[in-house]
Amino acid sequence: MRNVKKWNMAWVSLWAVLFVCSPWNTWAAPKEVTLFPDSALVVEAKKVKIQAEGKDLRKAVFVLPAHADPETLSTRLPEGSKIKIEDQTWRQIVHQNDDRIADIGKQLEKVKNDRRNLQSVIQSLNTQIQFWQLQTKAKMKTLSDANNMSAAIGKNIKKTYHDKLNQELELEKLDKKVKELREELDRTAGQKEAAWEVTVLFSGLQVTETVLTYTYSMSGCGWFPLYRLEAKPGDKKISFSWEAEIWQSSGQDWKQVITNLATLKPTQSILPSDFPQWVIKPRFTVPYRSGKKAARAKASEDYAETMGAANEVPAPAPAASQQIRQSTYAVWQMGRKNIPAGSRQRVKLQEEIWPAEFSYVIRPSLSPRAFVRASIRLPEAREVPSGSATFMVDGALLGKRNFSLAGKEATLFFGVDPLVIAERTLLSKKSGEKGLLSDKQTYTWEWRIDVTNFKDESARLIIEEPNPQLRDERIKLTLKHTPEPSEKMPLSLIWNLDMTAGQKKTISSSVNLEAPGDMNLDLGWQR
Repeated sequence: MRNVKKWNMAWVSLWAVLFVCSPWNTWAAPKEVTLFPDSALVVEAKKVKIQAEGKDLRKAVFVLPAHADPETLSTRLPEGSKIKIEDQTWRQIVHQNDDRIADIGKQLEKVKNDRRNLQSVIQSLNTQIQFWQLQTKAKMKTLSDANNMSAAIGKNIKKTYHDKLNQELELEKLDKKVKELREELDRTAGQKEAAWEVTVLFSGLQVTETVLTYTYSMSGCGWFPLYRLEAKPGDKKISFSWEAEIWQSSGQDWKQVITNLATLKPTQSILPSDFPQWVIKPRFTVPYRSGKKAARAKASEDYAETMGAANEVPAPAPAASQQIRQSTYAVWQMGRKNIPAGSRQRVKLQEEIWPAEFSYVIRPSLSPRAFVRASIRLPEAREVPSGSATFMVDGALLGKRNFSLAGKEATLFFGVDPLVIAERTLLSKKSGEKGLLSDKQTYTWEWRIDVTNFKDESARLIIEEPNPQLRDERIKLTLKHTPEPSEKMPLSLIWNLDMTAGQKKTISSSVNLEAPGDMNLDLGWQR
């Protein structure tokens, strides 16, 4: 038993000595951290000892975590320092987590000390039990004395046994804790991590120590934005809240570190890209393609056609911390935070009420359903980076999708309102030729759209229908609408309807098409 105790004490003492003497304890705790979406800019300050290095130079050594990028390391001395930094070098090394080893050793020693105290208490209770058991052999002068002694013996033995059983249960728990700590100590001692050992060379007066402040970038850290947008059409507003999920895997807990969140990592591009050559030349027609070449050519043609159509009309734009605006990104100052290594936590950034104008967008040729659209116009520009957002309407959950915002204005959609519909009915569809000898072909369509507002309040409806696109000058097209569209866009026709509660309106449309009789027409998806 004594040998086991000596071995345990020697083990703990060994790790304690290694911790005190090892250079790894120069790993400083962060003073300030700026988290970017997938990295961090860390500022540390550490008092380091300075040793002789050659005839005229002196050096100091400190350690950076494995995820640090030593290429980004910037080191500086206090203002007015009497020494000067001449050079800094680094090398990758492997070390053990001495802080954790020392911490486990302290816990183990405390539990073992508690265990020894508990064993002393149990031994004392055993002595009391033996004392009262010996009293049963004592001779009493009277029957009354014998009864009193018997009662005293029974009462005290019962209480002492009860106390002993409780202490033995606690002793079992401490034995289990000692075993767990020893196993964790063995595991931690066996685990090795990579790190960066930095050596800084100084010139100037011979001093024994100084304070170094150093900044570096580190991967394995970051943050992710989480949003909640709840539309309240009756109040003409959107409740907006913004949280950040933050994490770091430096290998040590960050305690009371000044924390900042940057919305965008600064760009690594310094120079603008060169223009590609703009060459205009005849395109050679390949009459036949086969296999993979034909597939690639077809994909290229489809892509060019899609991009050409997209270029005709620009696509619409996607829909209680302190923010500090930098030149190319914004920084949220979070104050001092505890950020444990390896785990994720959420912090609240902002809560706002955004004024919004609500309308209902319906595309009857696709569906009679009305989609709730919110148009927001903010007094100041916002920079909300891309992140996951939960969308709600009047407390009802719609789902999650990506959300971002840059500027003062945005258009958002909040699902379907079943109380607003627009049903489209095909009244007539005709085709034919003009006369027996005519070389013309004709097509005629007639539609009716019945729009109904079943809500108990007035609503603005936006009805959108496709505007036919002609790709040949020989095709003639005549469109008639009642009422006429409020807006005519290159790709769509738009009716803006202000409808009272329960109101119904009708839109009538006719399309007449005429083309050469020998033309092979593609009437598109509306045919």
